[in-house]
Amino acid sequence: MKRNLLLLAVLIVITISGCDDVVKAVTTTISGNVSHDGDAVSGAYVLLLEAGNEITPGLSLSNGMITNSNGNYTMVAVSAGDYYVAAIDDANNNIIFDLDTDRVGYYGDPDTLGFTIPRTIHVNKGDDLENIDITNLYQLP
Repeated sequence: MKRNLLLLAVLIVITISGCDDVVKAVTTTISGNVSHDGDAVSGAYVLLLEAGNEITPGLSLSNGMITNSNGNYTMVAVSAGDYYVAAIDDANNNIIFDLDTDRVGYYGDPDTLGFTIPRTIHVNKGDDLENIDITNLYQLP
């Protein structure tokens, strides 16, 4: 009887461990930090945009992840595809991008003028993409 219980316990542990590996293999995450001039941006909305799309006035921010007090974010269950990652500091807290009040930034590469050129990230099922950091937010004209 004790032997059967021990065998059952071992099988449960193996099954649970195997499930973690399966979940990790099919769960896709993107994580990073949002900052501006070296300071963490708390409460910014981080959005995935299909590559080639842009932030437009009136865009709803309700599908975005919100950065914590250290500016960190994690997106889970991301579908495979090509994306831009953008952050918006919603100055008037209306959960809509307002051109005249909100600052926006992208994950990407700085150009010669100091602005950020969005970099396309390719996401495969099961990826864990880390350090997708946004380091500057801009007020658009």
